[in-house]
Amino acid sequence: MTLDTFVHRINDFDTFTASSKIDYFVYYHTIVKGNEGATAKDIKVCFDELKTTKYSNIPQYLKNNTKKVKGKTPKFILQKGTYHLERSKKSEIDALMNVPRVVVPTNNYFPLELFDNTRGYLTTISQQAAACYDQGLYDACSVMTRKLLEVLIIEAFERHNISNKLKNSSDNFYYLSDLIEIFKSETTWNIGRNAKNSLPSLKKMGDLSAHNRRYIARKNDLDKLKDDLRIVLEELVHIIDYPNWK
Repeated sequence: MTLDTFVHRINDFDTFTASSKIDYFVYYHTIVKGNEGATAKDIKVCFDELKTTKYSNIPQYLKNNTKKVKGKTPKFILQKGTYHLERSKKSEIDALMNVPRVVVPTNNYFPLELFDNTRGYLTTISQQAAACYDQGLYDACSVMTRKLLEVLIIEAFERHNISNKLKNSSDNFYYLSDLIEIFKSETTWNIGRNAKNSLPSLKKMGDLSAHNRRYIARKNDLDKLKDDLRIVLEELVHIIDYPNWK
């Protein structure tokens, strides 16, 4: 991204004071361009490139704003002779630049460690489901949960080389309702009563969120099934036995 393109993404950039522009130039140099720190010379180049009035003493501005002042967080961190944005200042500019916020999922929906030593795509799906729950996106969470269950059921059959039982004459997998019934009746493994009884309810939750235009999932809807979900997920992962599936 060129510097000109970058500043055009910032509302009213040309009305900013010269000192305020320095903060964005440090961001551009270190975050957008990925350079290891910025110097006063780098900032001067930005002013020159945009043909905009320079701040009178760039080195002093950078130095002054690395100092801790009571009740005020410094804008910059000085490391090995170059300047970096302090974390909170970077986050402030991220928000203005519409940079997606990184969401770290918790174990509030189900234990994410269930998917340790499984597959990368399963870790991603499980984290998306958990993150949706944490952020209050309950319909999205329900749909991701449905997808997670579908993938695990298919992989249980693939793990035991019997995936043909899940396919129609066109070699396509059946819909989830049929997958669940076939899974429940399969004699290759034994599944607990709780898991058998819970699967249809978990599927229904995902179906309503995905297909019913007037249905809006709420936290209480998911919370009622959280314990059942954890049991089903753990049982499926155990049946598949990923560490021994080469």
